[in-house]
Amino acid sequence: MTYSFLEWMELLSYVATVIGIPFALITFIAQEHKERQSEQQEIYDQMMEHYARIQDKLFQHPELDEHDNPMTNPEDQRRQKIIYNMLASLFERAFIMLYGEDDPDYKRMWNSWLDYINHWCKKKNFREALPELMEGEDPEFIAFMETVTGMKF
Repeated sequence: MTYSFLEWMELLSYVATVIGIPFALITFIAQEHKERQSEQQEIYDQMMEHYARIQDKLFQHPELDEHDNPMTNPEDQRRQKIIYNMLASLFERAFIMLYGEDDPDYKRMWNSWLDYINHWCKKKNFREALPELMEGEDPEFIAFMETVTGMKF
């Protein structure tokens, strides 16, 4: 049986449809996944960079790295409070962006930030500053911090 040119073209269009559409969908899904992973990594890197800057400030000013005894110098108290404010803002950003996500990569990132939050919430001066630091913050974040610390803000 011989096929005419039009019949061959029609057959090829069916083949292209059957193969092309699924291929395009798979390519699109793979690209979306790749972009999401890139976005996740960018978010994590930006937050880690911010945390590293806070740590650098503590290295540059070791007098501010005392978190278990009250600061005696008013200027040191002020600067330590600024660092605590930066930490609380960073923790809130991590909470808003990562907490409750179903994606395993986001869960892994969140667990890392949860370790940082727990670490800082054990520091006496930070805990004492928390009620003021929580003023005006996201209500869900405040509730989360209340659970973590056992405090009421």
